[in-house]
Amino acid sequence: MTLVWAHARAETLQLLRYPSYSVPTVAVPALFLLAFGHGLATEAPERLLAGFAATAVLIVTFFQFGVGIAVTRATPWETFARTLPVGPGTRLAARVLSALGFAAATVTVVSVVAIAVFDARPSALRVAALTLGLLLGGIPFALLGIALGYWLPPRAAFPAANLVYFSLAIGGALWRRVEDAPRSADVASQLLPTRSWIEILDPLATGQRPVPLHHVAALVGWTVVFGGIAWLGYRRDEGERFS
Repeated sequence: MTLVWAHARAETLQLLRYPSYSVPTVAVPALFLLAFGHGLATEAPERLLAGFAATAVLIVTFFQFGVGIAVTRATPWETFARTLPVGPGTRLAARVLSALGFAAATVTVVSVVAIAVFDARPSALRVAALTLGLLLGGIPFALLGIALGYWLPPRAAFPAANLVYFSLAIGGALWRRVEDAPRSADVASQLLPTRSWIEILDPLATGQRPVPLHHVAALVGWTVVFGGIAWLGYRRDEGERFS
């Protein structure tokens, strides 16, 4: 566990030395909320909090895992690190801990904006439920980010992460009310993992309806799919570099 903390500290300090990563990661979701939140006619500002908090988690998972892994695995240091007596599980756990720190900071900024500007007032129980939903619901997207990192070359990772991120955020109705979407767009949205995620986060944040179990099952299914793709990408990279 000491090695995990040491690697997590090194990973976090390294990212903090690059304001081009840390500042946008923490600030962009809150800026999106300020830019688009006033145009979302919703009776529950807690719904805005849930949607843009999920956006914050997506940014961290796609860019810290997806872009970060793609860039670092091509460096001489990563090649050397894989020869050390530290398993990949230790390094991945350290990256997860570092990502949790950035995600917590990003979600906190979004929450402050939602409370100060949009008058969101979730109860302590709702905050706890939403936090749990963000943590567990973020797992499949972390796995998707890892998959992008191992399957894509460094130059392709950043544009691909942006494309996937915006497609899932907009298509999955994180930034708008589901009721406002055209029927054809709503049907397509149902196929996206972010739609299942927001359908879970919405009742957790507002308490206005039960959590739909079929969306929970869908998110579990996406976790298995993305986990399999990430594992295959990792094994492929190991085979190409160390076989």
